[in-house]
Amino acid sequence: MAVDFYAGTTFSYAGTLALEGGVASGTSGVNGDQPDFSQWSIQVGLFDAEAETQIGSFSVTNLSDPTVPTTNGLFQITAAASATATWPVGKAQFWISAKGPDGTTLSCQPFWYRIKANPLSKYGS
Repeated sequence: MAVDFYAGTTFSYAGTLALEGGVASGTSGVNGDQPDFSQWSIQVGLFDAEAETQIGSFSVTNLSDPTVPTTNGLFQITAAASATATWPVGKAQFWISAKGPDGTTLSCQPFWYRIKANPLSKYGS
């Protein structure tokens, strides 16, 4: 199922990285069995329906604080309204990948978005 998003509005998403189950080498997180995600980088992109052309980019802030276990893996993804105004109307794939300090790269299944025109945008503000 696709998530509706209106071009020309601010994009803001917060989420948490976690590996399914614990990992033997994990030392972070609430249970002490996750990697220290404060050392990981997050890459995000919005692509056309075929995932061939990138149509949107984002700012990503890693909010993990090793001294606060509940924040392990917390990140925020944003795009300004001026940036999303250029996104073409139609179906799109939202991709997230995380890269660890040792080079490990993890990607999740894409999230499907339906970019729509904001009917109020033609009236100005």
